[in-house]
Amino acid sequence: MAEVNWKKAYHDLENHIEAIMRETSELVNNASPKLRLNDVLIDKTNTLDVVIDATGDTMEYAIDLIDRKGKIETIKTGYQKANAFSFDIPAGRYTITAYAKESLKDNSRVFEKIQVNFKKDVK
Repeated sequence: MAEVNWKKAYHDLENHIEAIMRETSELVNNASPKLRLNDVLIDKTNTLDVVIDATGDTMEYAIDLIDRKGKIETIKTGYQKANAFSFDIPAGRYTITAYAKESLKDNSRVFEKIQVNFKKDVK
């Protein structure tokens, strides 16, 4: 049976690991961020303000605002580059669907639905 050259085996393994690390580093550093909806921030004062926090490449944002009692018509903003929205609406119970998408990719959309009870601040 042949003897194992442990020095050569160790050296070959070291070179192989170094090559894998270089390749992994290239992939990580050149990769675009993964599309993800991180948070939907809501501020309720005299207007209903919504900010969509999302991660991705060349993002666009949209909101659907649905009055759960049906008193006002559904508001659909359409996609825009800004991630902040402000609605001057009557007090009520609403469902907000917040969307984020990568504008340069097809079928790259994430969304979150949130129930909100909105009351205007009276001063």
